[in-house]
Amino acid sequence: MDLTGESFQLSISDMILEFKSYSEKIRLDAQGQVKHFVCSKCTKPDYSFNYSTVDEHTLEDATVVFTGQPGHNELLNYNWEVLMRDQAIYIRVNFVDHADILSILAKVSKNSTIVGVELVLHNLSADVVSVDPLIHPLGSLILLYLTHWKNGLLIHASGVLDKNEAYLFTGVSGIGKSTMARLWKESGAAVLNDDRLVIRRIDGRIMVYNNPMPYYAQRPLRGELKKIFLLKQSLHNYITPLKGVAAYSRVLGNFIQQFYQKEMVQRHLEIVEQTINLVDVYEVGFKPDQDIVEMIREMD
Repeated sequence: MDLTGESFQLSISDMILEFKSYSEKIRLDAQGQVKHFVCSKCTKPDYSFNYSTVDEHTLEDATVVFTGQPGHNELLNYNWEVLMRDQAIYIRVNFVDHADILSILAKVSKNSTIVGVELVLHNLSADVVSVDPLIHPLGSLILLYLTHWKNGLLIHASGVLDKNEAYLFTGVSGIGKSTMARLWKESGAAVLNDDRLVIRRIDGRIMVYNNPMPYYAQRPLRGELKKIFLLKQSLHNYITPLKGVAAYSRVLGNFIQQFYQKEMVQRHLEIVEQTINLVDVYEVGFKPDQDIVEMIREMD
């Protein structure tokens, strides 16, 4: 294949991802949600994303292992599926009303550093199509697998960086993750993210990172994870430590996982356990005021 578009690299959660277009119809947009993660002096990439166009996707002999649809608050109308064929993972997104794209198919594999991405466009004779290189939900699904193979996790949580220490706040939807992030921001802390974060074990430390999000641009942030808080709504503020099985089982359900092979599921559980063994876990009941921020700051 001939490289037709300018390539660029992103640094996401201490992984270097390189993006290249091999189609004259695709221009990869480095100025959207990923613009703050672009790096000009990166080293050899961990993974290379190669984009091309095809007339149709052919995966008749693949096995569907997961399917999904957008949440109620998402702007794009699509459905997605994760498929397996010959030990490789295929992620296909079918767009219902996208102006330019009918579907996207990405191939990822534990044994390859190449991520092949094929697009079926509405009209192959149309003008050049500008494509977000981590278009939602394809980008988040790919990152899930690439992070897993780098001994990492994705978690539904809000996170803050306060005095060089990172804290995560997690729980079911609507429990107060965004509220907690707002309270910390008002108290001078930096908000890592209020929805999805990456956790990786690096040199014996548990690091937490933000990552490009589909609906707003954010500069990359990272910090050493010191505490995980499971949120509860309460009439009064309290903090209760959780240990062992209680901590593991309570936190486990908040990590994102679409793993279908026994080996992958087992590895996912091991990474969660390693994380819990190195990071303190607490249940925190709180009222939406600044008192809970000061209460957490005074814990040490």
